[in-house]
Amino acid sequence: MHRQFIKNMISMEKRKYRSKTLMILAIGMQLLLLASCKHDDLTIAAPNENIRPAADFVKNNYEMRLFYAAIKKVGYVDELNGAGPFTILAPTDAAFNRMGIYNPTDFDKLNADSLKKVIGYHLLPRKLSVTDIPNNGIDVRYATLSDAEVYTSRASTNPNGGAENELYFSGSEVTRQDVILANGTLHVLDNVMKPNFNKTVQAWLAGHPDYSVFVSGLKKFNLWDQLATTQQFTVFAPNNEALKNGGITAASLNEMDASKYLGDLLFGVYLLYDRHFFVSDGQVFSRINSNGSFSYFLKNNSHYMTFGGGKQYPSFKLGYGLVLYPGNGPSDSPIKAVTSEIVAKNDNLCSNGLVHHLVDGLVTPEQAIKK
Repeated sequence: MHRQFIKNMISMEKRKYRSKTLMILAIGMQLLLLASCKHDDLTIAAPNENIRPAADFVKNNYEMRLFYAAIKKVGYVDELNGAGPFTILAPTDAAFNRMGIYNPTDFDKLNADSLKKVIGYHLLPRKLSVTDIPNNGIDVRYATLSDAEVYTSRASTNPNGGAENELYFSGSEVTRQDVILANGTLHVLDNVMKPNFNKTVQAWLAGHPDYSVFVSGLKKFNLWDQLATTQQFTVFAPNNEALKNGGITAASLNEMDASKYLGDLLFGVYLLYDRHFFVSDGQVFSRINSNGSFSYFLKNNSHYMTFGGGKQYPSFKLGYGLVLYPGNGPSDSPIKAVTSEIVAKNDNLCSNGLVHHLVDGLVTPEQAIKK
């Protein structure tokens, strides 16, 4: 997988070919669904069709039963069947399944107020069609019923010609666009968006024990406090198992003499400063300008990193990859390459950035010893 990712980063033409293949497969799948589905037509409304209002439409579509259950539980049904207009960003049941939600009763385990805010984030108090979104717009913001703004990116054209029309809301891809409702429009999402209202990346990490060793490392090397400021970060967060693979555990970290190690390399390698990247941004950039990667020097360090996001081959799932180099010279070979495509654990949107799950460590303690 690491070799494949490096090939993906080097050869953008291959990625475009694979993306076109995906589009062909996706179109074929849509045709099969349209041929077999007996529920409300998600793409074309017949002239004499009795078009439903938003909540009723969601209720009568089998792939949105969990989204409807959530709408009903938090009390949005009557409002969404009202005059509107509304734009519904509707995650499929498969999207909820990836979050560990399989039955309507699973919502009973969640905090009701938090659930209402998350569901409200998927509802816009306006009609927003694809053509209303700026061509090749990146992170265009629109108000939602949760009083937080959703980030919208639309890859509409590329430099080689042709229409792309890939659409993403806060990192989640739209798989069906502009579904007609009696009181607005609906876009089908392949993932549940994950807003963390008024919560910093520091607070998010502190609230997830699976990243406790990472948190301890950030604290040990004085990288922790900055994550509570208004500065923007993209955090590639290795969980405890990932760091263990690289020789770092809670016990070994506790015994480590911080003065002997380059903290900006050992743990700073996972922090991208002053940037706010969804995984999907790389996919959008690759469509707009044929380059879906972003390269940068680590802070206070000569090591060089390349981040690339998009649809990973061969799964074609949205994921991202990191390649770490000792420098930016022509003879610098990669130190480590990691890909991460666990969709449900990426794109955790916070007030000062994003947190993405990382499946493996990038630097071992031995590689970060001061010389």
